[in-house]
Amino acid sequence: MQEKIIYEKFERERADSYLASIYKDYSRSYFQKLMDRQRVFVNDKIIPASRKLKRGDIITVEFEKEEKLHIKPEKIKIDIIYEDDDIVVVNKQSGIVVHPSYGHPSGTLLNALMGHSAGKYNTYLVHRLDKDTSGVIIFAKNEKAKISISKQFQKRVVKKIYYAAVKGIIAENRGIIKAPLGRSPQNRKIISVNPLAKKTAITEFKVIERKGDYTLLKVRIITGRTHQIRSHMKYIKHPVIGDRQYGGPEIIGVKRCERQMLHAYNITFIHPSTLKTVKFTAQLPNDMKEIVNSAK
Repeated sequence: MQEKIIYEKFERERADSYLASIYKDYSRSYFQKLMDRQRVFVNDKIIPASRKLKRGDIITVEFEKEEKLHIKPEKIKIDIIYEDDDIVVVNKQSGIVVHPSYGHPSGTLLNALMGHSAGKYNTYLVHRLDKDTSGVIIFAKNEKAKISISKQFQKRVVKKIYYAAVKGIIAENRGIIKAPLGRSPQNRKIISVNPLAKKTAITEFKVIERKGDYTLLKVRIITGRTHQIRSHMKYIKHPVIGDRQYGGPEIIGVKRCERQMLHAYNITFIHPSTLKTVKFTAQLPNDMKEIVNSAK
């Protein structure tokens, strides 16, 4: 299978990273392998994975279908908020991985959706949530919807609102965090603020409640970087409660957090067929309500 896309961003980005952000079913390492095998071209020329793309570049990808991880249908209970011929919107529970990997081939949300569809349609990943983050997530049911929504993410048309309970009292009622993010040189699994990073990251927040030694925030991410909220909250010294990876406390009041207190509350985008603006909401889950109510 061969596909062509035009790079429309103004900022330059590595080809492997960009392709992995567009084709969510494939990893960055998969595209690196394709480039090693001379199956990715920019302006009809073979390129290395490190090649920086510029606006107007025409990218041709020759996919190797056998490399794609097979997703087996599984009977896993899921909370479907909305479904039509183009999209399925799910209220993801914390603790479930969104998509399979070679180290985690089953028990994921995509496995559950494959089971739900009973083979009637394919399910395409267009964005992600971390394993321990709960809330609303969209999946496409056909190529047209996948391309439409993916482009909306690229152009920042999609609006995402989160709730986060963070350590400490934030004095300001509102704030904007503008700090570039990149992988930590000490630990590649950690995303940290790095002045030399070329990816801009912007997070807006509004205080909903201050209680005890925590603050409940409504958060909007303008950019969609990996671990953006978690990393930015750590950067301003108010880590998300229960976030073991980014230093959030596990205990608040008398309650122990089993996961990070981060919830994708709603998402707004343009429907790929009706072209109308749609908005879907996942109410705050019980575990977050209990943590919030337990704070003294």
